[in-house]
Amino acid sequence: MSFIGKLAYLVLFPGLVFIAFAGTLARGLLAGMSGAITGGNPGGPEQSLPSILYLLNGECIPIGGPIQALQWLAPAVKLLSLSWVSCAIFGFLPGDVVLVYALLLLSSSADLVLCFMSGNPRVRQNGWPEAVSLLGWSIPLAAVLAGVSLRTGSVSISGLINWQTANGVLLGSTAGGAQALAGSWLMFLVALMCSLSMMRLRPFGRGYFSDAPAGICCDISGPPLALLRVAEMASFIVVPLLIVALFLGGGASASYEVVFWGLKLAGLFMLLGLFDQVSARMRADRVLLWLVCAGSACAVVGLVLVRSGVSR
Repeated sequence: MSFIGKLAYLVLFPGLVFIAFAGTLARGLLAGMSGAITGGNPGGPEQSLPSILYLLNGECIPIGGPIQALQWLAPAVKLLSLSWVSCAIFGFLPGDVVLVYALLLLSSSADLVLCFMSGNPRVRQNGWPEAVSLLGWSIPLAAVLAGVSLRTGSVSISGLINWQTANGVLLGSTAGGAQALAGSWLMFLVALMCSLSMMRLRPFGRGYFSDAPAGICCDISGPPLALLRVAEMASFIVVPLLIVALFLGGGASASYEVVFWGLKLAGLFMLLGLFDQVSARMRADRVLLWLVCAGSACAVVGLVLVRSGVSR
């Protein structure tokens, strides 16, 4: 029965429902923050949950070719993989950091498939930028996960959280000395950079609706488009949940800790939203090179510092 319960969380309820509603709330928080800073409408197409559910009644326009099947399969795979990540973070699935990393790669790979397999040249032109974006966050994040596992001595998400419960959050624990602590802060900054890319926030993100002329969604309609939009919003909760699990002690282990856990997430949302606003005029293609080069370099330096600290 335990396996059936976990499977239900992964595929049916409340896994997909949780990340859909929580992601919608998170994106609304960032959109509201954007409107407050700019003093007006944050812009962009309407992506509220009611508007997305309305798409489920729309017609899926047949376009022929392999993309006809992929436009249904790829968004579903993207959404399901993010649900599995949330499941591993909350302990419903005994997952490790390698599994979480692989699922995040699978989620982003669904976008690449949609781009490169499309018969629409407006969609295919986003293929290589999407590939560069994937490369930009995947390399630094791999080093970050390696460094976090090295410092805690665990490769499982639950082990990382248990270590922080015993020794303090990774950004404040003195275990391993000052070198390990400095390395953890470097890796945290790199993780924030990767989060901006995965959540499609500026300056590293390439939004679904910000790429000329219409991004990867211009060839998709009806329920597949609804699934893709829900999957996009799901990243707004799944990625911050992962950062909190890695560096800030994870989810609440007791009912009275829910408030503190929520404050961690809210603070992280506001920080990422601030990055998005202050970098509005930066060119994403150039900044991505900084993410690949500088982000990877900082992650490696952090990894070396952690290795030096824990080896003493």
